[in-house]
Amino acid sequence: MTLCQQRPWLQVAGGIRGPDRRKHGSDDRPPAWGSVKLWTDPDALLVDNQPDVALIATRSPLDHVLPDIERCAQRGINVVCTSEELAWPDVERPGERARLDEFATAAGITVVATGINPGFVFDALPVMLSAAAWDVHKIYVERVLDASVFGQRVHRSLGIGYTEDGFQAAVASRNIRGHIGFAESAHVIADAMGVELEHFEERLVAVLADRVYELAEYTIHPRETAGVTQSAVAIADGSEWLHFDLSLHVAPDVVGWETHDRIHVVGENDLDVSIKPGTQAVLTTAARLVNTIPSVLVAAPGFYPASGLLPNPPWLAPDRQPPARRARK
Repeated sequence: MTLCQQRPWLQVAGGIRGPDRRKHGSDDRPPAWGSVKLWTDPDALLVDNQPDVALIATRSPLDHVLPDIERCAQRGINVVCTSEELAWPDVERPGERARLDEFATAAGITVVATGINPGFVFDALPVMLSAAAWDVHKIYVERVLDASVFGQRVHRSLGIGYTEDGFQAAVASRNIRGHIGFAESAHVIADAMGVELEHFEERLVAVLADRVYELAEYTIHPRETAGVTQSAVAIADGSEWLHFDLSLHVAPDVVGWETHDRIHVVGENDLDVSIKPGTQAVLTTAARLVNTIPSVLVAAPGFYPASGLLPNPPWLAPDRQPPARRARK
C-alpha cells in the first residue's frame, strides 16, 4: 500500500485488514492507513469503490485466493495476485489454468499471477535471459536469502523455528513445504521454451542453530531450525534440464552465507548472471505487484501465469498516466 501511495497516477480505493486484527468490534471500517481506509469486509469495499484493479497478496494456496479472485471477477475488477500456486495452477489442479482463462475472459477482466518467486528470479529472469541464448542445455538458478525480513508465521511455513524432530514430522505431513513455487516456476520456464518436463522432485533440509537468535517476534534456540536449504530438479529428454537451489537463514552473515541471486543458462552462448546482494523479498514483491498494474489495464482479458506478461519497469512520470502497452498472451 505504501508503494501504491507513492505513484501519483494511482488512487488507492482502500485496503483489507484481517478480522483477527480488528479493533472496533463489528465495525467494518477499521482505522485508516494514512489517508486510506482499511476494511474487514472485502465485498463492502468493492461495492462502495468499484476499483479498476485489486492487488491480492494474502496466501499461497489456490484454495485461499480463488474465492477473492472470483469475487473481483463478478464485479469486473482486474486482479494481480502473488499466490505461488496461481503462478502455474495446473501443478495443484490439472486443467485449472484453462478454467481460469475461460472464467476471466468471460468476465472481461485480466488476472495476473506475479511476485518475486514465482514471477521473477526463478522464472521470468531466466526466460528473459534466455532470449540471448542460441540453445538451452540447462538452467541453473541459485538464491541465498536473509529470512529475517519475514515474521514468525512465514518462518513456520518455511520450516524455521522447529525442533529437528518437529521439522521432519511437519515436512512429512506437508505442513512445511519450504518455498512454495519451484514446480510452478519450472513449468513457466518449460512452457516458454516448448519443453516437456518428464520428472520433477524437491528436497528440503533443515539448518540447525548452534546459538541463540533473538528475533523480533520470538527466539530460536540451539538445535532448532534457523534456516533451510531447498533444491529442485526437473528432467527433460532424459537429463537434468532445470536445477533450483534456495538457501534461507535468519542470520546468513553469521553462518558465512552471502546473499545473492544467480542465473546460469548453459548452452552454446553461455550466460551467467549474478545479482548482489540479491533481490530483497518484500520490496521486490511489492514492486512486481504495483509495476504490473499498467500492463493489466491494457492486456486482453484472460488469465496470465507468472511471466505471462513481461516484467514492467516502474512508471515514474508525475504528471501523466502510463502509456498503453500492447500485451500478448
